[in-house]
Amino acid sequence: MITTTAAGRTWHFDRALGRPTNEHNGKTGGFRYPTDLAVAPGEILFVLNKGFQYTEGLEHRDNGRIGKTTLDEHHLGDFARRDFTWPGGIALDSEGWVYVTDEHENVVRRYDPEGVVPYPGSDPTGEWLESWGETGSAPGELDGPSSIAFDSEDNLYIVESRNHRVEKFTKGGQFISGFGAKGSAEGEFERPWGITIDRDGYVYVADWGNNRIQKFSSEGEYVMSFGTSFGGELNSPANVAVDSEGDVYVTDFGNRRVQVYEPNGDVLTTFYGDATTLSKAGEYIIRRDPGTIKAYRMVKDYTQMGRFQRPTGIEVDEQDRIIVADACGRLQVYAKDHAYVAPEVKLELE
Repeated sequence: MITTTAAGRTWHFDRALGRPTNEHNGKTGGFRYPTDLAVAPGEILFVLNKGFQYTEGLEHRDNGRIGKTTLDEHHLGDFARRDFTWPGGIALDSEGWVYVTDEHENVVRRYDPEGVVPYPGSDPTGEWLESWGETGSAPGELDGPSSIAFDSEDNLYIVESRNHRVEKFTKGGQFISGFGAKGSAEGEFERPWGITIDRDGYVYVADWGNNRIQKFSSEGEYVMSFGTSFGGELNSPANVAVDSEGDVYVTDFGNRRVQVYEPNGDVLTTFYGDATTLSKAGEYIIRRDPGTIKAYRMVKDYTQMGRFQRPTGIEVDEQDRIIVADACGRLQVYAKDHAYVAPEVKLELE
């Protein structure tokens, strides 16, 4: 077991999920550029795959889908195939409906969490139950909607990368309020991307272009920020999550790691990726493809193979397990131990 301890907290690398692949049978839990994820009760994960962009006329294309799987890596299927141009973020409301943004089409779409479509089927008219959003920069309009998050009252917060702001809507699409503008001062953004809301209602935004995380009240009032490119702490932060004790986890995309902060913004520790054992999906492909076995055995440094490549989406479940989506085609899971671990004390004898 790979263990990280800092300031009385302990995390264990728990498992890896999935493998990098296009869909081919709808059963083995492959991901193609997973960009974000959402956690549902019952240890169910909804994973948003960006997929490939495709050339019109080719028989095969994989330009986005939602995968439904469990933390035990029982893949339940996929849906929303070919429903996106450039999917951005995914979130669940209090009733379990699945919401996804499309950064190119500037819309938010709602899906049935039970709406798995057997491979390789899809509805050419779209599988969404509801779609809303108008392109523009006026209040209530969208330009580059990426990550999304629901608050305790089912209001939907949307990060708009190209409008450099955050807007708040009802889950039906009615505009409520917004905050932020282009810039680098407190409360301003430069191509923001990720967002989360903690248990006290505070809003955290991954300010990609300014290499920082900013924290706001539920009404958009600036509270604090942390992370900077100058100190080597953050380089293009993609997303952010907060656990039950207020510790903050940031997918540091440019530095290929996850930075962990205390609630006051002090750095706690860093995860670099520890997936040195195969996932169930990986074991499946090893068993069925002798050529892959040969290639796997040729790897000299399994530590490097297990590192994060391009970490993007991140979520914390009810048990404070940290789940990280890596663009290389897998998820990595860390479990937090809530029992206090006393730091080692070295005594010097006179």
